[in-house]
Amino acid sequence: MTYRDDAPIPTSGDAIPDPGGRIVDVPGRGAVNLREGVPTHVPSVARPGTLAATRRQARVLAFQVLYEVDLAHHQPGAVLGRFADADLRHVGDVDDLEYVHGPLEPDVSAYARELIGGILRHREELDREIQQRAPAWPLRQMSSVDRTILRLGLYECRFQHGIVPVKVAINEAIELAKLFGSESLPRFVNGVLGSAVASESKTTP
Repeated sequence: MTYRDDAPIPTSGDAIPDPGGRIVDVPGRGAVNLREGVPTHVPSVARPGTLAATRRQARVLAFQVLYEVDLAHHQPGAVLGRFADADLRHVGDVDDLEYVHGPLEPDVSAYARELIGGILRHREELDREIQQRAPAWPLRQMSSVDRTILRLGLYECRFQHGIVPVKVAINEAIELAKLFGSESLPRFVNGVLGSAVASESKTTP
C-alpha cells in the first residue's frame, strides 16, 4: 500500500461566476469548486497538481544535488542553481520523471532547498544511524546513490515527520531507489529505514 501526502497545491486565477455558490474565490488559491475540491482555473504553465507531486519533484532535485555534492564535492548552492536555471527537459507525468530541471516552481525549489540544507547540517548524525542500521555495509563502501537516498529518507523520517508522515517518507525513498539505484536497492532502503523507525517507536514512551 502506498501512502501519499497529496493535498491540493494552491493556484491562482479569477473567480468564475456561479449562481449556485459552488465556486468561490479563495485568497492564494484562486477559483475553487467546492463540490469537486479542485481549482477551476488551470494556468498556462504546467504545475504539479498536488503537494505530493511537488514534494516528489523536490526530492528528485534534492537527490540530484546531494549526489553531485557527495560524489564530486561541488558546492550545493552552485549545483542547485545550475539545475534551477536549466531549460525544461521533461514532459509528461511527474511520477515518471527521472530528472528535474528548471525553470522550477517556487514550491519545488523551496522544499528541495529545505531538504538539502537539513541533510547537510545533520549528515554526521544521519550517517551514524545508517551505519548502525546497516553494520554489514560500511558507509564509505556504499555507492554515492545508496548513501544519498538513505540520508534523504532518514532525514525526512527523523526531522520532517511533522510535515511528511513517516510511511510516506519511506515510500518516497523507495521510489527514488527504484529510479536511480540497483534492483536490490529498494529492499535495502526499506529495511534500513524501517529498522530506524521501528527502533524509534520502541524508545518513545
